[in-house]
Amino acid sequence: MRTLVDELLNQGLITEEQLEEARIKQIGAKKPLQDLLVEMGYVDEGDIVRIMSNIFNMPIAKLDSETVDTSVINLLPYEKAKRYGVFPIRKEGNTLFLAMSDPVDVVAIDEIKSAVNMDVEPLLAAKSDISVNIEKYYNSHDVLYDLFKNLTGADKDNPSENRINKDFALEDNITGGGFGPVTRMMNFLLSDAVGARASDIHIEPQEDIVRIRYRVDGDLREIITLPKKLLAPIVARIKVMSKLNVAENRVPQDGRASVFTHGRKVDIRVSVLPAYYGEKVVLRILDSKQAKINLDELGFNNEDLVYIKEAFRKPQGMVLVTGPTGSGKTSTLYGALNFIKDEAKNIVTIEDPIEYLIEGITQIQVNPVKNLDFAAGLRSILRQDPNVILVGEIRDKETAEIAFRSSLTGHLVLSSLHTTSSVASITRLLDIGIEPYLISSSLIAIIAQRLVKRICPYCKEEYTIPGEIADKFRAHIERLSITKFYGGKGCQRCLFTGFLGRVGVFEILRVNEEIKRMISAKASEEGILKEARKSGLRLLMDAAFEKVAEGITTIEEVANIVDFSQEEAPLSEQKVERREKTKIIVADDEEHIRKVLEMRLKSAGYDVVKANNGKEAVELALKERPDLIIMDVMMPEMDGFEATKVLKSRLETAVIPIMMLTAKKDVDSELKGIDMGADDYMTKPFDGQRLLARVKMLLRRK
Repeated sequence: MRTLVDELLNQGLITEEQLEEARIKQIGAKKPLQDLLVEMGYVDEGDIVRIMSNIFNMPIAKLDSETVDTSVINLLPYEKAKRYGVFPIRKEGNTLFLAMSDPVDVVAIDEIKSAVNMDVEPLLAAKSDISVNIEKYYNSHDVLYDLFKNLTGADKDNPSENRINKDFALEDNITGGGFGPVTRMMNFLLSDAVGARASDIHIEPQEDIVRIRYRVDGDLREIITLPKKLLAPIVARIKVMSKLNVAENRVPQDGRASVFTHGRKVDIRVSVLPAYYGEKVVLRILDSKQAKINLDELGFNNEDLVYIKEAFRKPQGMVLVTGPTGSGKTSTLYGALNFIKDEAKNIVTIEDPIEYLIEGITQIQVNPVKNLDFAAGLRSILRQDPNVILVGEIRDKETAEIAFRSSLTGHLVLSSLHTTSSVASITRLLDIGIEPYLISSSLIAIIAQRLVKRICPYCKEEYTIPGEIADKFRAHIERLSITKFYGGKGCQRCLFTGFLGRVGVFEILRVNEEIKRMISAKASEEGILKEARKSGLRLLMDAAFEKVAEGITTIEEVANIVDFSQEEAPLSEQKVERREKTKIIVADDEEHIRKVLEMRLKSAGYDVVKANNGKEAVELALKERPDLIIMDVMMPEMDGFEATKVLKSRLETAVIPIMMLTAKKDVDSELKGIDMGADDYMTKPFDGQRLLARVKMLLRRK
C-alpha cells in the first residue's frame, strides 16, 4: 500500500534530505512526520490532505461549510478533542462522524469510541481547520478555554493574555509552574475587576450556574454566568491564592492574597462561605492607592474641612466617624491618619480587618483565636507610648470605656460606630453603658457620613426632574435656589449607568460647651439635635442637596441614600425588566443591508437594534446586553474586527455570540475574524433561511 511519504517523494513535494531532517527532528518532537514537514515549511498542508484523500479514497470534509450539530460537542470532552486533534461533526444513530487529520489513527479512534460509547466514522479534514473548529465550538468546557482565549486575544497585534500574565503576579509564588487555565481565568477576572473599579467580586453558586457579580460604586452588577462545574476549580484556586484549606468546604474561611496588576499592588481579602449550592466566595479588592487618600478629596466643603483638620490636630480627645456599612468610614479615618502622621508622632491602630497598610504607622490585626480583641489590643497599645490611636470599631462597653479614658490621658483617639446620624451616636454610647461625663469630657466631634454617586462627567447633561419629585423636595430646592438639575445619560465610560465614582456627604456634630453640658445632663436626642441645629449643624440631607445644587449628584440618588423619614420609601427603585423576545444587534454601514436583516429577523420573532458602525455596536452592546450580534467587517470609525476584539475583551459582553457577515470571502479574513473572537462567519450575499439557521445555532450554544 502506498504511504504518504512515498507519494510526497514521488510527486517531488519533498526531497530525501528534507525527509531525513524531519525524521531526526521527530525523535525529540514526538509528532507525526507530516505535521513536522508542514511546520518546517517543506510541504503545504493542503497537499498532505489531498494525497491522504487519494490514498484512502476518502473525500475531504470542508468544515467551514459543514453543518455542525452542536449537541454532539458535549459527547467528546475538550481534552480528548485537543489531544487527538479531532472534531465531532454530527451523529447518525449510534455513529459519531469525526473530523480527523489522520483517519487511520487507530489509537485515537479506539479511545474516542470508548469515551463516547458509540461507533466512530472518521472524515478527513485539514488539521488547521480542526483546530479552528475546536476553539470555535468548545465554548466553556472544563475551564473556559475558548471563552478566555477570546477574552485575552490570542493574536500577535493584541497579546492581551501575555500582557495580563506579565502585568499580573501573585505574591505567593504559586505561578512558577506556568499559567494553567484556571489560573489564567482568575488572573483575568481580578485584572478586569480592578480595571472596572470594582470594590468586591461575588462568586455565587446557583442550582445550575455560577454567577459572578462586581460591586461598582456601591451597586452589584452581574458580569457573567459560568457552568456550575467551574465552581470547584475556581474555589480551589482562590483558596490556594489566599492560603486557605483547600480540603475544607464545611466551615467559613477567611484569607488574604496580594497581587500586582495595572501597574500597582492590590490586596485581596477573601471570604469563603458554605451555602446550599456550594461555597460562595466574596473577594474584597483593597487597592493600595486608597491607602494614600487625602482628606481634601473626600467631599468635605471648605468650612467643614477646616474644622475637622483642626479636630485631628488636637493632642487629645475623641473623634468618632459613624454610618452604615459601605458609607466610607474607613476612607475618612485613613485620610485622617495620612493628614496627621509625621516622624514626631507614634500612631498605632487596631483593626478588624486591616483594610490598607499605611507606611509609617503600626497596625494590629484583631485575632480572637489568640485572645486579641479590641479591648485587649487597646490595653497593649497604651503601653506602647502612642500619640494617636485608631480603634477600628467600638462594639462593646469595655472597648468604649478604654478608648474614652485613653482620650482623657493625652491621646487622640479615632474610632467608628454603626449609627444613622451624629446625634444618635451619643444615644448609642449611653445605651452600651458609657458614663455621660466620659462622653462629654472626651468628644471633640462626630462625623456622620454617606456616599452618593457622582454624575459621569463624560455624559453629564441637564434634565427636567419629574413634577412629583419637585413637589416632594420643594423646600430643599427653594432653600438652595436650585434651578438646574443634572444627570448622566449613560456612556461607555460609565457602563451606561450615568455615574462614575462616589463622593461623601457629611454631617459634623461639633461638640461645644453647651452640648457637653446637655450630654452630662442626659438630655434627650431631640434636645441635643435642636441645640446642634442652632449651632449650625448641617444634616446629611442638607449636605446631600448641596451636592445636587453643585451638579455633582442627582436628586434621585440623594433620595435613595439619605433617610428623610422612617415612613418614606426610596424614591426610585430599580425595576428588572423581563425580556420577552431575543434581542439581536445588527451592525452594518449599508442601510439596505440593515433593513433586509431587520425584516428577516423580525419575521422570525426577534427584536432588532441597528448600529451604523463598529463603535456604535460596542456602545449598544454594553447598554442593551443583546443575545446575539451580527457584525459587518468593513465599517467606518471602527471595523468589525476591532469591534469584535473590544467586545470579547470585556467580561460583560464576552459571552455574547458574534456572527461576522461580510463580502470578504478570503480565508485570511475569516481566520482573522475567528482569531478576534467571532463565533461564526458568513459571506454576502447570504441565503435568508441559512442565516436564520445559523442564528438559531448560535443562540442555542449561548
